[in-house]
Amino acid sequence: MTVPYYRKKYFRATVILVIVIIIILVSITAYSGVFPPASVVESYSMEHSDKWQYGLIDEGTIVLVKKVNNVNEVTTYVKGKQDNFSTYGEYGNVILYHNSALGVVTIHRAIFYLYWNGSVPEIGDYHNQSYIHIYGDTIILDNIGYAHRNLIVNVSTDKGDSGFITVGDHNLACLSENSGYYNKTYNAYYASDQNIWGIKPVNLTEIVGKAYGYIPWYGLIKLNVMKLEGEWPSEYSTHVPEYSYDYLILSILGFLAVIFFPYRKTYQKIKQKN
Repeated sequence: MTVPYYRKKYFRATVILVIVIIIILVSITAYSGVFPPASVVESYSMEHSDKWQYGLIDEGTIVLVKKVNNVNEVTTYVKGKQDNFSTYGEYGNVILYHNSALGVVTIHRAIFYLYWNGSVPEIGDYHNQSYIHIYGDTIILDNIGYAHRNLIVNVSTDKGDSGFITVGDHNLACLSENSGYYNKTYNAYYASDQNIWGIKPVNLTEIVGKAYGYIPWYGLIKLNVMKLEGEWPSEYSTHVPEYSYDYLILSILGFLAVIFFPYRKTYQKIKQKN
């Protein structure tokens, strides 16, 4: 029995596609130094808008993760602003770490590295920048994030504990002045993970890795299939930026069109016309 040509063609195309995917996954894993080398963002704490924007982290985004072997491999917001280095729409790196308060891996921005000189808190890469103020155990950073809000961090319970102070980009932007996280005196918000959840500064052993790339929309497949957030997406779908599902479907159709496009037949028709 002779196998039809079109079946052979699609079989070869499938084999080639699988091989290419395996090579890509192995390469990414080797570079990342962690497994799995990617993570799906399951919340909207890093979003900047209710509309999808290129280069930002949204609910349903897949972020690529690289292992961190030394705290110096993480560029904080403070360092990033100094060196004009940004990722995902803001200065500094975004890290993934084990959140002891929630029992999950959290993906938030590293704002500054806190260390101690005896009982005096100090900030890594602090060089008397005008937007940073240290009043005893209270640290204030002016005009932070896309909402341009003041961030206030109380480190009185962290004496002797060094690590990264972390904040979700959206968390800082969405807190209300009527909430208990607002300090009227300084017009600033207690938006750090350490002040919201009462966790310690994030040290090296708690860091899963830093985010270095992303694939938009495709994490929505995992969230829909595995129902990671309760009755997802019916309960949480409104948090997904507008048109994310449309872009996902269009991109999938685009990939299928590229894979199954009749290249040989089209080429032969063009050749016959010429």
